[in-house]
Amino acid sequence: MQTVSLTKILSDLARGDLTDFRGELAELVIRIAVALSIFVGSLLIAKYMRSGLGRILDRGRVSKDPLLRNFFLRATSITISVLGFLIALTHVGFDVTTFVAGLGVTGLILGFGFKDVLSNFAAGLLLLVYRPFRAGEVIEVEGTQGTVTELTIVNINMTTTDGVCVIMPNSKVWGAKIINYSLSQRRRAEFTFKVKREQLKLAMGVIESVLEKDERILKTPQPITRVTGVGDGAATFSVLVWTKPEDYQAVVGDEYAQLLAAFNSHQLDIL
Repeated sequence: MQTVSLTKILSDLARGDLTDFRGELAELVIRIAVALSIFVGSLLIAKYMRSGLGRILDRGRVSKDPLLRNFFLRATSITISVLGFLIALTHVGFDVTTFVAGLGVTGLILGFGFKDVLSNFAAGLLLLVYRPFRAGEVIEVEGTQGTVTELTIVNINMTTTDGVCVIMPNSKVWGAKIINYSLSQRRRAEFTFKVKREQLKLAMGVIESVLEKDERILKTPQPITRVTGVGDGAATFSVLVWTKPEDYQAVVGDEYAQLLAAFNSHQLDIL
């Protein structure tokens, strides 16, 4: 069947050849309708394929890694949708081969626009292969700390302790120093105070009694209290305690408040 193009239809209309114009226009409309059906069908296939693959993956080991699962499903869905779009263009009469070949000519121009996207995609694959973190783990990247919630084909999503959603490009994450607090079974918290020298022993006793009541503070390793400086009638000391990574932020905030309240009740002066 001869390919019908919009240019040929307009040419027939300009020549006044209404017979060919009507026939070619009707054929083009049918082709467009079929192409739209193909594209919509590919979207539906992608949707059901994603749902079906999701159920299959949920029964395997991949279900234990939501980042890998979601990344794979998203990539599969996008691939099917793009293939459906290209097939639809071919059915209308668009020469996809010429289009792809043309990308070699315009590749330099498009490269500047899509280099970041491709870089983020490649970085996302590397993050999935080496897995420096998983969903639900607390990490820190370039001073930003939060819980990993999702890894897409171009970025990762994190939620900070104050509920802010942070979106970082994969390439930036891969090229930065990643601190994963969840890989360790415990995390150390440090409290530093400065009191009058004669009140040092009392202050240490107050701190010990407060910390013993918090079950989130681990018994092993034991809390450590050490004097870090003495001078001008004052003493500076630090208390080191260990807690689970997921309890760290809450313990630091709660213990500071409770220790200050205990100091006030014992009339201890914080310098």
